[in-house]
Amino acid sequence: MNIQPLKTESVPTPAKPKTPLAKPTPEEPPETATQSTKHERHLEALRNEPAVRAEEVARGKALAADPNYPPADLLAKLAEIFVNDASRTK
Repeated sequence: MNIQPLKTESVPTPAKPKTPLAKPTPEEPPETATQSTKHERHLEALRNEPAVRAEEVARGKALAADPNYPPADLLAKLAEIFVNDASRTK
């Protein structure tokens, strides 16, 4: 068996981009700084919230104890949505 060596000179080399890449600017653009500040404010507001909101827990317990919740018409609408969705997936 005779194996021929691979000719590398016939393989084209990729062309270099003609436009120079933009160099990053040393300072942040104003919108990024604003987004960062807004993000920090949101994080701070979240840190100031209690881990468990007692009023929402009480609301959930009251709804769970209510035999009329959720209302029958809401359950019927949800059932219709589920049935229609299930029939489309087959």
